[in-house]
Amino acid sequence: MKKNKKIYFVILLLICLLSVLLISTYFYINDTNNREKTTKISVIVYGNNSDRWTTLKQGIDQGAADFKAEVNFVTMTEADNAKEQEMLIEREIENGAKGIILAVTDSEEMAQAVKEYSLIVPIVMVETSVEDIEGVIYISADNYSMGLNIGRSVYLSSDESRTVAIFRNNLNRNSVAERYEGLMDSLQYSNYTINPWVMEEDVTDPVYFLQEMLKEDSVDVIVALDDESLEQVVDAAELSEKEVDIYGIGSSNKIVHYLDYGVINSIVFQNEFNMGYLSMQEIVNDINENKNVLDIDIEFRTVNKETMYLPKNQRLVFPIVQ
Repeated sequence: MKKNKKIYFVILLLICLLSVLLISTYFYINDTNNREKTTKISVIVYGNNSDRWTTLKQGIDQGAADFKAEVNFVTMTEADNAKEQEMLIEREIENGAKGIILAVTDSEEMAQAVKEYSLIVPIVMVETSVEDIEGVIYISADNYSMGLNIGRSVYLSSDESRTVAIFRNNLNRNSVAERYEGLMDSLQYSNYTINPWVMEEDVTDPVYFLQEMLKEDSVDVIVALDDESLEQVVDAAELSEKEVDIYGIGSSNKIVHYLDYGVINSIVFQNEFNMGYLSMQEIVNDINENKNVLDIDIEFRTVNKETMYLPKNQRLVFPIVQ
């Protein structure tokens, strides 16, 4: 009798162990299948400062959660190197990326690379694009209109007897070039004295360049057309302690801080959270062959210290706290 009980006990134990093994195997296979369903997306942006892209990344992360994607967010080691960016695209594809979200560092130099790699994996471009490539979606605000609006802000807030300096930087990106065109068109019938500030190619310290220009050139207003340039103008003005009105396009945390403190008079900024979310939506749709080949325009706003805390603006200026 005792012998039979021992046999029953051993059989029961084996059944329990087998059940545990089968259950564990089921969950392992199920988890593996779920992980295999996760779409790997690489986001490659220009510049070597990830803070510049905080809001865009928030939108991309939200989209990744909603569309079951795994995101690798890549910034460059050099701020403006098309060869490096091209190499990063190749590396990410070799590492298994099924799609690329891309903000090109140079619209002309990156054109051929985007054309070639878009034949291998879907690419969605954000903020800055390249010309004449079919089947690649571009998501951005209307850059020309953003330039018009920052010019309008200068015109409405500054006496026309004043001198306006325009920091002509990063015009190798078509987004900035279009903003510059809009700005110049908005000011063409004004009576401002307009001084373009152009750095030589061998300049390694833009802030020092701007400090020197502030010493040499008697200006009342400075306009910059992208986040990096606007931050550099602020740094130079703070170091030189010269009183100038500053206007620009951008919405990094640093820019918003200086707008709040009155160092920057007015900014135009695009809804980068929405840009990030839509880019994730479109790249996943593209991978799943549910492709939308139309470019997507996102909204932009013009704000100053007095209007930045209005509910309709606060939602976009401070997306982290929403």
